[in-house]
Amino acid sequence: MQNGNALHALTEETTAVTSTATITEYYAAPLPDNADERLRQIVTQFTTLTPDQRRQFLENLTPEQRSVFGIFGHRAATLAAREASPDWLRAGLAGYVMANYTIPAGRQVQVGLAVYYHVARQLGLNPVELFRETAVYATPEMEREMLEYGRDGKISLHQYGWRERKTPDGIHYKYDPSF
Repeated sequence: MQNGNALHALTEETTAVTSTATITEYYAAPLPDNADERLRQIVTQFTTLTPDQRRQFLENLTPEQRSVFGIFGHRAATLAAREASPDWLRAGLAGYVMANYTIPAGRQVQVGLAVYYHVARQLGLNPVELFRETAVYATPEMEREMLEYGRDGKISLHQYGWRERKTPDGIHYKYDPSF
């Protein structure tokens, strides 16, 4: 990722991947899906960019494209839990950071972070370290949210409206604030 051509190629790849299915279709696709691995590769490349390149890349994405990375993030966290894979979890959290480059009014990013915190503990990872190492890719606002959240030792899925369900396919996280 040393030049503008590589950044342009990454943007084109992102457009190709994010335009293959609607957000709803991708959310409902079985785990894992070919798009999961392609998005993981994009996230991995994103993490190698300089801060200026990351900003430029994310500014070139539409809000809908960034939303795909939010869905990818939670799918990746689920895959991390199923496969006991810290790499999937790190990629998922970085995808969540990408999705929240611009935090819409009223969005409570802490709700989404609960799954990453929970899975980190399941995998024996230190959530403080996980959030700290991933916050470097975030905007200053999101970075503050992540660092504060990572230090809170009392996070649970339940308090943020999530349930962990065991299905024939493996663990699944369901957001249901009514329970």
